[in-house]
Amino acid sequence: KQWYQRRVRGLELAEISDMQEKQKRSYLKESGDLRVKEVKKIANAKLKSCAEILQEKEVEHERTMEKLYEKISRLKMQCKTKDDMIQSLSGDSRPVSPNST
Repeated sequence: KQWYQRRVRGLELAEISDMQEKQKRSYLKESGDLRVKEVKKIANAKLKSCAEILQEKEVEHERTMEKLYEKISRLKMQCKTKDDMIQSLSGDSRPVSPNST
């Protein structure tokens, strides 16, 4: 009878140990899930921030390109005006080559 009681007690202890292990795994899983959610939240915030920075840089780049195109257009006009002046002063009807300036 004692053997039987020890055996039952051993099984009860094993069952309690199993329950504790399951609770521990469940806690670790939940804790891991919470950590994953937190990491995802941080990653998404960083991604959003990077996207906003990239968008700002693209707008800045477009502005810079517009300014450059405007400057190129002005310089072309200045060159054309100079070429026209040179042509009218020289009395030559041929267009001035771009390499002569």
